[in-house]
Amino acid sequence: MDTRARRLQKWWLRHFPIDRVLAQKITKCTVNSTVAFIFCLIPKVRKHLGAQPAMLPLISVMVHPGRRISGTIQAIMFCLTGLVLGLSYALFGRFLAQRCLGHSWKHLTEDEQYAGHFMRYESALAILAVFETFMLFFHGWMRSVSHHYFAMVFPLFLVVHFAFLDPLNDSIGDTTKAYTVPFYLGIAMSLFWNLVLFPEFGSTYLGNVTIDTMNLIQNAIDESVNFFISIDLKESQSLYGKSPESLSKLLKSKPTIHNKVSACSAVLHECIYEISYSYLSPTQLEPIIKMFKPCSMYINGLINACQLEFTLLSRDRNREGDLLQMKTDKEITYANFERFDRVLTKLRPSIYNLHKILSESVYLTKIILAHAYDVNLNRAEGPEVFKDSDEIVKYKNKKDIPKDFCIDEHKNALQNALFEFDREFREELLNSEIDFLRPKDEMFLLSSFLMNFKETTNIVIKLLDHSKEVHTLRSTREAKGWLRGKSVWFTFLHSFQSFKIWIKGSYSKSNPINENEGLQGGVFTEQNQNAAVLAARRPSVAEQDLLSQQMETDKNLKDLEKTPALPLPTTLSPNLGSAESSPSRKKEGRMFQSLAYYLTACLITTNRFCKRSKAHFRFGFQVTIALLLASFPMFIPKTRDWYIQYHGAWVGFVCILCMEPSVGGTFWSFFLRMLGVVIGSSWAYLSYAAGDHQSDPYLETVITAIGAAPGFYYFLGTPYVRAAIIGIISIYIVLLAAAIPSSVHDSILTAWAKRCFAVGYGGGVSLIVQLIMFPSKARDELNQEIAFVCGSISELQLLYASGLEGESLTVSLSEQKYKRMTKISQSARGALSRADAYKGLARQEPRLKGEYTELGKVFTQIIFVLRQILDRIDNAALLRRQYGSAIVEELNSVVYPYRRQIVASLCCLTRAMQEAFLNKTPLPQFLPSPRIAQRRLINMVRKTLRENYDGVVKRESTPKSNKTQDNDSNDEHEIMINFRKKKENEKTHHVAPIHEFALKERFLSWNASTVAFEEIIKYVEELCNLTKILVGINEFKYGFLSRPLYEDWAAEAATDFDDFIQGKIPRNQQHPSSNREHNNSDSFDSLMASSISGEEQGPVALHLDNSDPPVNLARIASHRAGNTNEGLPASFRKRAFSIGFINDQLSGPNGLTKKKTLGDTDSDIENDEDTSDDELPLALKRILTSNKGTKD
Repeated sequence: MDTRARRLQKWWLRHFPIDRVLAQKITKCTVNSTVAFIFCLIPKVRKHLGAQPAMLPLISVMVHPGRRISGTIQAIMFCLTGLVLGLSYALFGRFLAQRCLGHSWKHLTEDEQYAGHFMRYESALAILAVFETFMLFFHGWMRSVSHHYFAMVFPLFLVVHFAFLDPLNDSIGDTTKAYTVPFYLGIAMSLFWNLVLFPEFGSTYLGNVTIDTMNLIQNAIDESVNFFISIDLKESQSLYGKSPESLSKLLKSKPTIHNKVSACSAVLHECIYEISYSYLSPTQLEPIIKMFKPCSMYINGLINACQLEFTLLSRDRNREGDLLQMKTDKEITYANFERFDRVLTKLRPSIYNLHKILSESVYLTKIILAHAYDVNLNRAEGPEVFKDSDEIVKYKNKKDIPKDFCIDEHKNALQNALFEFDREFREELLNSEIDFLRPKDEMFLLSSFLMNFKETTNIVIKLLDHSKEVHTLRSTREAKGWLRGKSVWFTFLHSFQSFKIWIKGSYSKSNPINENEGLQGGVFTEQNQNAAVLAARRPSVAEQDLLSQQMETDKNLKDLEKTPALPLPTTLSPNLGSAESSPSRKKEGRMFQSLAYYLTACLITTNRFCKRSKAHFRFGFQVTIALLLASFPMFIPKTRDWYIQYHGAWVGFVCILCMEPSVGGTFWSFFLRMLGVVIGSSWAYLSYAAGDHQSDPYLETVITAIGAAPGFYYFLGTPYVRAAIIGIISIYIVLLAAAIPSSVHDSILTAWAKRCFAVGYGGGVSLIVQLIMFPSKARDELNQEIAFVCGSISELQLLYASGLEGESLTVSLSEQKYKRMTKISQSARGALSRADAYKGLARQEPRLKGEYTELGKVFTQIIFVLRQILDRIDNAALLRRQYGSAIVEELNSVVYPYRRQIVASLCCLTRAMQEAFLNKTPLPQFLPSPRIAQRRLINMVRKTLRENYDGVVKRESTPKSNKTQDNDSNDEHEIMINFRKKKENEKTHHVAPIHEFALKERFLSWNASTVAFEEIIKYVEELCNLTKILVGINEFKYGFLSRPLYEDWAAEAATDFDDFIQGKIPRNQQHPSSNREHNNSDSFDSLMASSISGEEQGPVALHLDNSDPPVNLARIASHRAGNTNEGLPASFRKRAFSIGFINDQLSGPNGLTKKKTLGDTDSDIENDEDTSDDELPLALKRILTSNKGTKD
C-alpha cells in the first residue's frame, strides 16, 4: 500500500509539480477570491457595492495576492492609474451623451428615450461610440508599445466599456460608486491578504535570490576550472576530490546563470515599490548585483575554453593517423595537444592554488551577505570540489557567525595568490619554447582560459570590498539595538531613474516579459522557459536607433536650417534691384520661409513618427475594428436592449483578451480562452446545482473554492495563464449572474449558454480580424527578429574593430563604443527571446506549405548559433575594454588590411543573411570567407613577430598615405618592406626578448579574443548553411561553373585514378596537424585566392609538407546515380553541388583545399622552357598513362 502511495505521489509531482511557496500563493489567492465571492452573496454588503458587485471577484483575480508584496504594490499602482483614467474618461463621455438627451435624461429611461426622442438618443449613442473608438485605439496602442502597460489599460477598458452599457439615466454618483467601491475594495483585500497570510517581502526575496545567484556562479567557476585542468587526468592524478562534470552540464549552466542574473536585477528593481523595515536598505546590494553581469560573461569565457579543450582532446584521442578523414569543424582541431598539455601541466598547481583561495572567498562573501540580509545560512553552499573541503569552515547558523570575518586578510591572500599565479605563469612561459609563444591555437586556448580566470578573480576581489562595506554597516546598526538599528526604507521614486523604471517597466531588455508573466507576478519562473507563450514586441525604434548602418533616405530637420544659397547672376536693371531691396518684400520672404520651414518640419516629424509607430498603428486599428464589430449593437438604438440582455459586455471582454499582435498568438489565446470559459462556466453550473439553486450558499461557496484552487495552480504555476484566469473569472461571473437579482435575471443554464456564446462570438471576431485586417504572422515576426540579430552582429563587429584605416590608436576600444556595444547586445538578446516565443507561436498558425516541424528545428539551431555568437562577442569586448589589444595598438600599421578584410567578410555574410531573412531571397553565389581572412591575419602577425623576434615592435605614429588602399590587403610584401624600412630608419630601438612582448597582457587579451573570433567565424559559417536550407542559394546547377576546377586533380588522376577517386592517400604522406604553419610564405600564396563561405572548405589552414591534400573526385559526379545525400530537400540538393557551397555533409569525409580558381594567375605561364604535361587535358593524360603502362 505504501509503495502504491509513493508511486502515486511521484506521478502526481512529476505531472503537477508544486513547492511550498507555490502552495502558499495558491492558498492566498483562493482565500481572497472566496471572501470576495462571499461579500457578493451577502445582501447587506452587496447593496454598498453599487450596480456592479460582480466586479469585486473579478478584480480580486486580476490583482491577486499571489505576488510578492512589492509586485502586488506595483500591480495596484498600475491598476489604480487605469481605473482613475478610465472612470474620468467614461464620465466625460456619458456627460456629453446626456447633454444630447437634454434635460429629460434624468427622468426618462432608455426605452422612453427611444420612443419619444429617437434622434437625440441616437446622437447620444453616437457620442459614446466615438469615445469607445478612441479608447480602444489607445488600448491597442499601449499594449503594442509594451506588455508592461497591460495592467493599466485593461482596467481602463473594463470601466469605460461597462460604463457605456449602463443606462444613460444613471447619475454620475451612481456610476462612480459602481466602478470605484468594488474595485478599490478588491484591491484593498488583495493587499491585506498579501500582508497577513504568508507574507513574502521583496527585500527578503532579494537576499535569497542574490545568494542563489552566487551559488550558481561559484559552482560554475569550480566546475569549469576543475574541468579545464583535470579532464585529461585519471581520478588518482587529479588535484580535486571530485571528478569533473560533463561538458553538457557546463554548457547548460550558461543560460541558467544568465536567467538568474536577470531575475536578480528584476527583483532589485521591483523592490522600489516596497516599504521595508530592516537593518539595511535593499539598494545596498545594487553594486554587488551589477557585478554579476560581467562575472557571468567571464564565466562564459571559462566554459567556452573548456569546450575548446574538450574538442582538442577528443580530436587527439580519436585520431588514428589519417588527419584528412577528420571533420574539420573548428580551427582548434589543428592545435598540438601535446604541446598544450606540456605547458598546462606546469601551470596546474598555481591554477589550483588560486582557485582554492578564490572559492573560499566567494563562500565568505555569501555568508556575509546572508547574515546582513537575514537569509538562512544553509542557503549558502560551500565549495565541494576540493579534497580538503571538509576542513573549510562552514557556517550553518547565526551562533557560528564570528564578530569579525577578517575580510582584509582574505582579500590580501587572494591578491597575493593572484600575484603568485601571474608570476609563475610568466616564469613558466619564459622557460618554454619560443615557438609556443607565437600566435598559435594552443596559445589562444591557454590565453582565453587564463585571462577570463584572472578577471573572475578580480571580480571576486571587488565583491569582497563591497561585502566589507555591507558588513560594517550592518554591524554598526546592529550595535545600536533592535529598535534604533532598524529603519523604514522607502525607496519608491528616489531618483529619476526609478521613475523611468516605473513608467517603462522594471525588467531588462535582454529578457523582456510578456502579459502572462506580468499577470503571474513571479516573472522568472522555470515553468515558463519552454512554453509557447506570447511574445513581447520589439520596440519600434530599436532598429533605427541601434543599427546605424542603415542608409538615411529621409530628410533631416537639421538640413532645413541650412538653406542652400545659389550664386545668382547680377543684373544692371535699377528697377529690379529696388524691388528686391524693398522691406515689405523681405518681410514677406522671411515669413514665407518661416512658414515653409515649420510646415516641412511638421511633415518630416509626422512621417518619421508614422514609420516608427507602424506596428502600433496596426495593432491599434486591429483592436478597434475587432471590438467595434463585436459590440456595435450597443451603439444602435434598436439592438442596444437586446445586446444588454445577452450580456454583450462579456463579448467585448472576451474579444479584447483574445486579441494578440500576431496570428499565432490570437489562435493560441482564443483556444485557451475558449477552454477556460467552458470549464469555468461548467464548474459554476455544478456549484449552483450543488447549492440547490441558492438554498445552500455554504455548500455552493465550498464547491466554488474547490474549483478555484486548481485554476489558481494553472494561473500561477504553469504557462497556461490565459485559460486559467478567464476560467476562474467565469466561475464567479456565471454564478453571480444567476444568484444576484438584476434587470437581466437569467437562470444558471441560460447564463452558462450566454457565456459560451460570448467566447465563441468575441473570440471568433478577433480571430477573423487578425487574419484579414493587417495580419501579422508569427513566422514573419520570427524572420524579422533573426534579421535584426544578424544586423546587430554586423554592427557589433564594426564597433569592435578599431583602426581599420591604419590610424594609430592608444585605446583599442573606447568606453563610448563599449556602452553602445552593450546596448546593442542587450537588444539582440531580447530579440532572440522574442524569436523563441514566435517560434512556438508559428507552430499554431495555419500553414499551406506543409508542416512547420522541420523548419522549427532549423530555427532552433539558428537561435542557438546566434546566442553563441553574442556570448563570444561580449566576452571579447569585455577583455579588450579591460586590457586593450597589442595588435591593434602596436602592429596596426602592418596588419590593418587583414583586420579590415576579416570585418568586411563577416559584415558581408551577416548582412547577406539579414536581407535573406527579411526578403526571403536566396543567398548570392559567391560569399567571402572570414576563415581564410582570419588565418591570413594570424600568419601575418606570426611572420611579423618572427622577423622581429629580437625586439619589441614599437608603436609609431606615421602619416597616412594619400593613395587609395583598396587593394592593400593583397600587398603583404610591400607592407613588410615598408615596415622594415621604418625599422631601419629608427634612431632609437628598444631591444627586448620576444617573451616580454608575447607575455604582455594586451597580447594575451588579443590571443583570447582571437580564439573567440575563430569560434564566431565557425558559427557564422554554420549560420550561413542553415540560412541556405531556409531560403536557398543562387548557385550554378550545371555547366562550366557547376564544379571547382583544379589542375592538380588532373595530375593526381592521371597517375593513380582509381585510388584517387576513392579519396585514398598513402600512409607515408600523412603528417600531424602541428605542421599547419610550417611554411608561411606558401600559406600566404595559397590564401591569396578569393574564396567562398562554406563551413567546411576542407582544412583551410592545413598545408602538408610534401604534397597537397587529396580531393574526392566522387564529389564531382553530382549527377551520378545513387548519390542521393539523404536528409536534405531535393531542391536544396540540386543547389548544393557548386562552387559556392562546400559542406562535409555533401562532400563526404574528405574536404577540399582550394588552391587556385579561375582568375588566379599562374606564375609558370610565361615559362617557355617548361616541358611538363600539367596543362594536358585529363582525357589525353589518361591515354598517355595507358600507353606508358603498355610499353612497360
